[in-house]
Amino acid sequence: MKKLWENKLIRYSVLGILVIVLGSAGFLGYYRLTRVQGIISSCEINGALKDKPNVYKAIVYTQDRAFKNEVINEVKNNLANENIYLKVEPVEEIGENKLVDWDKVIILSTVQSSDPPKPALDYMNKHKDEKKLSIYLTADSGGWSKDPGYLDVTTAASKSENITVFSRKIKEFLLN
Repeated sequence: MKKLWENKLIRYSVLGILVIVLGSAGFLGYYRLTRVQGIISSCEINGALKDKPNVYKAIVYTQDRAFKNEVINEVKNNLANENIYLKVEPVEEIGENKLVDWDKVIILSTVQSSDPPKPALDYMNKHKDEKKLSIYLTADSGGWSKDPGYLDVTTAASKSENITVFSRKIKEFLLN
């Protein structure tokens, strides 16, 4: 073994492979950490309408990330004069949601490791035939590679030009 290590070609090859493996692992770890989604704080849009009669009530389950926060802000601006109460909750709490409590339920989440967060995916599959559920997913690739096909999902990359696309579609869903 000692003779093999004395061979410069073998020694440099092993060291080169080691550097490549460690560099790749470091890059993948950094990439993964920069894509981690935060937990959004609950808030209300048109909160003054919450307890009024004949008010449309909707909930959005989302994550704390700049793109999604911009979409929510644009939705908030679009709904300022509408008779819609909208609650914003972390996507992690979706499993506690009772669909019957809301006129509309919206999921605005991220595809990470080829799927949305498990609570959101479980909820989607459980309520796949519900017309009051609308799903919006962001993905670097612009698509959900493991989309099962039986869900109506809007998917796009987290790019600034897609903020208006998502907010417009969410508003249309809420108003129809």
